[in-house]
Amino acid sequence: MKNIFLISLLAAALALSGCDQFSNTDASAPKVQAQKLSRDAFTRLVMGKSDNFVMEKFGQPYLNNNYAGQFGILWTYKDITFDPASGRPDQYATVVFENGVVARVVFK
Repeated sequence: MKNIFLISLLAAALALSGCDQFSNTDASAPKVQAQKLSRDAFTRLVMGKSDNFVMEKFGQPYLNNNYAGQFGILWTYKDITFDPASGRPDQYATVVFENGVVARVVFK
């Protein structure tokens, strides 16, 4: 059941990525990641942290919706994590903020 919710959340986030409420901040240079983080390492770093902390550690998100909608505030980072089970890089890591802190992270 939890996996279905997370998949639905990610699908909604990606579907909304073409909507006006998302802004693509690709033009501003994100902080350079020397090495991709595992999903677990990324989650441990951001879980329960504020948007200021996440911004300091990872820079501007690739996509953000900057409003508290149905799924909270979503920031999507591109190409910064990998799946340790397969060794393959994740295309996206979406950070979900609720009540001012990271409540969930969804990987695709």
